[in-house]
Amino acid sequence: MKTLSAVALVFIILLAGGAITSNLLSSDLAIQQTTDPSGDFLTATPDQAVAFILVTGFILFNVLGAGLTLMVLFWLLNRQVTAVRQETSA
Repeated sequence: MKTLSAVALVFIILLAGGAITSNLLSSDLAIQQTTDPSGDFLTATPDQAVAFILVTGFILFNVLGAGLTLMVLFWLLNRQVTAVRQETSA
């Protein structure tokens, strides 16, 4: 029964996320890039390019920092486990 309720909960969360995404895509929250009919909507303004670079750098810095922190933590924990195993085997 617990498995069925867990699957139902995940299914409801997925449905809610899909409904929210569908609602956001159909609303007028998009920023109009240009009013020129021959303009390219894929071209970023200088402010958008700088914001993209800053956000990307911030995310990469944080992901690498978290990864390095976890690496050091697991290395220290493994070192202690190895030391305890060597003491018990001797």
